[in-house]
Amino acid sequence: MSLVAQLSEPVVLVAGLALIVACGCAGVAAILDVSPLPKRVTGHRGTPLLEHEKDVAAALGWPWRRWIALRAGVTIAGVAVGITTQIWLLSLLLGAIGFFGVRFLVAGRAARRRLGMERAFLVQLRVLRDRMAIGNQSLDSALQEIGRNPGRELAYVLAPWAEGGSVTGNIVSSGVRSRSALVEHSCAVLIWARTRSLDGLISAIDDVLLPVGEAQLEVEEESLVTLTQQRAVTFAMSGLMTVMFVSLVRVASFRAYYDTIPGTVVLLVAVGMFFALIALLGRIARTARWTRWDLRQVQEQEIHPHG
Repeated sequence: MSLVAQLSEPVVLVAGLALIVACGCAGVAAILDVSPLPKRVTGHRGTPLLEHEKDVAAALGWPWRRWIALRAGVTIAGVAVGITTQIWLLSLLLGAIGFFGVRFLVAGRAARRRLGMERAFLVQLRVLRDRMAIGNQSLDSALQEIGRNPGRELAYVLAPWAEGGSVTGNIVSSGVRSRSALVEHSCAVLIWARTRSLDGLISAIDDVLLPVGEAQLEVEEESLVTLTQQRAVTFAMSGLMTVMFVSLVRVASFRAYYDTIPGTVVLLVAVGMFFALIALLGRIARTARWTRWDLRQVQEQEIHPHG
């Protein structure tokens, strides 16, 4: 009797499905010529995981505590659904999918909203330049005028510009609120140029901020297309795996098998291979990451240049 004939039907089915998906991803990797990419460089202090969650919440326009509460709620719901299947491992699996899947689910919307905010910011940056170059306004008064009517996309980000008090502090607050590399870079230049000549600031906007910002937006638009394609493939793979697994666990004999130790091992191997394939897909279709600015440190350096 052959080795394959001695295997149970669930093992053969899951292994065959995993092999098919693995071959497909290997073919895609060969076609796209996967190569290693550099890691993201960040200038932000704090826990990387928490900082990333705050970035996602800011891109969605949500308070980050509301975003964390949503992920916790979906995680609990996933565990509850898993309990109804009477497969303990599935409860943990659905809980993990609920926790990490929500972020993946909203990643496209968050990227589109952030891109719209950054595009609107460049428009306001041109308005700022024209107010100073044509309207002969000072930087401080021009910032206040823009902060009073920033537009819907920038209402939260640029609200500090309309406030009184320290102008430099207001610029820092706007950059921190945006959690955007493009906005942070522009705010850092504004902080630096505020203590220099007005002509130097206008020149910095014309020669540095606007050209670099436009180029960065073009790259981000291409990255958004890549992200959309990646998400479409991942959703298709997830849907296929979900339909096949639900079809299996509806049968009492299969459900009983997955509740045993060998069945648990098979399920763990299948899930591990699936997530490895998702990670491989993300490696193939990487989106651009930008260096972030610590604006509070920039502010301190301007206040105490020799400190």
